[in-house]
Amino acid sequence: MDAVVKVFCIHTEPNFSMPWQRKRQYSSSSSGFVISGRRVLTNAHSVEHYTQVKVKKRGSDTKYLATVLSIGTECDIAMLTVNNDVFWEGVSPVEFGELPALQDAVTVAGYPIGGDTISVTSRVVSRIEILSCIHGSTELLGLKIDAAINFGNTGGPAFNDKGHCVGITFQSLRQDEAENIGYVIPTPVIQHFIQDYEKNGAYTGFPILGIEWQKMENPDLRKAMGMKPEQKGVRIRRVDAAAPESGVLKSSDIVLSFDGVDIANDGTKGLFRHKMGANHLHIILLQDLYLQLYLFLIYVLSMGTIMNMKLQ
Repeated sequence: MDAVVKVFCIHTEPNFSMPWQRKRQYSSSSSGFVISGRRVLTNAHSVEHYTQVKVKKRGSDTKYLATVLSIGTECDIAMLTVNNDVFWEGVSPVEFGELPALQDAVTVAGYPIGGDTISVTSRVVSRIEILSCIHGSTELLGLKIDAAINFGNTGGPAFNDKGHCVGITFQSLRQDEAENIGYVIPTPVIQHFIQDYEKNGAYTGFPILGIEWQKMENPDLRKAMGMKPEQKGVRIRRVDAAAPESGVLKSSDIVLSFDGVDIANDGTKGLFRHKMGANHLHIILLQDLYLQLYLFLIYVLSMGTIMNMKLQ
């Protein structure tokens, strides 16, 4: 728990109606945690439009000036560092664990409103699926936990029962019909962000498939496309001209399977498959047909002709 820190930020948002000046400053506090390489991870929205960022260790009254190394808006992750050697004394970085399974216990640590000391909440993973990130307006893999994530708690780590970090808390669902629903950025997304920064010196983003697709739930539509009664899949509506698969896929192609796994007619075959034998976890989620930087094999039914296509 000593790796969990409190992040203080002064924000100054741009004034788009009067671009020659900025809006009034405001301050916020959130959570973060120390990782290897003298770095700190927190949420991107915690340091959005930052003017000054400081971090404070657990049990300390000293705030250390931090430098923002990288901000990933779409994944809502930011990386900081502190140039003061005193800050790193006695601090051990967290270790990352694998993607948890449903009903696995997780412990969320952070500094939410209502107190100055660290807060710890233990709950379980209740859902694993593609989630919509409010900050980045994108959809990426996420975990849903039955624990309330209050203001100031975001950016803190979620630990499994072995003490390994399995995610970063980043948002919660606040509705009259919902209670104690929080969301966590899982380790595959975090690892991509870290590896992207280490490889390129900056965050470059996540890839997308580059297509628009249509459900094939209508039996008359499947018949018109030449599909057999036992075949299922989704129809390609449009292919981006700059996408690498533009030379293979075209409009009205039917995607039958994704990496050897059949796709349902509604495109929502919520399937996760772990490929062991690699140092990292390959995740296949058919719900939204994302590639996520991995090599997949897609079998395409093009007006009755089966083609093999490899995308990278």
